Amino acid sequence: MEDLGPDRVVDTLSSECARLLPIDSTEVFLPGLKLERHPAAVEEGPVLESFETGSDIAVHDLSAEVRRWPDYVARMVGQGYSTVSALPLRAMDQTVGSIAFLSVENAVLSAEDHRLGQALADVATQCLLQQRDLRHFRTLSEQLQTALDSRVIIEQAKGMLAERAHVDVSDAFQRLRAFARSSNRKLSEVAHEFVKGTLDNEKLLRPRNR
Repeated sequence: MEDLGPDRVVDTLSSECARLLPIDSTEVFLPGLKLERHPAAVEEGPVLESFETGSDIAVHDLSAEVRRWPDYVARMVGQGYSTVSALPLRAMDQTVGSIAFLSVENAVLSAEDHRLGQALADVATQCLLQQRDLRHFRTLSEQLQTALDSRVIIEQAKGMLAERAHVDVSDAFQRLRAFARSSNRKLSEVAHEFVKGTLDNEKLLRPRNR
């Protein structure tokens, strides 16, 4: 399955809403996500209120809400918009953002159009949540692989040092760890350089009682 980025999901949601609904524009708010073409934060307005309350918002006359959202109303009315309907992007008990439908005509969405807009928003929300889970599992997988790789190289270094210094693997590990601490470096880095042969390992090979 293609891994669509959040910008792609939002762009698709916006374009489909504009195609299927009697609106002139959309405004999407997704806090916590890095988007190139959509605001990461807003100070006021229906998208913020819908996100914070988890409720639908319908405004028949934007100009009448100037005391409610002074800056937002001035900006949107200045662009010619008259009405707005906002819906939370929500699945179960998780609200990931919100979307507002803007129109230059003084008419909010009908009940049928509202249901369609909600259906589109629900699909987009599921996509965004799946992406979030996918990113989480990918990050976890990368972290586990890094830890595994580090353990493998440390075990390899322990074996090589034990053989060269004529000590057991436990003592070899203690030497590697002490060297890493004294040089303020990661144990895995020291082990990697020892295995590669790029580490000045005189201290590692020297008997510890000297």
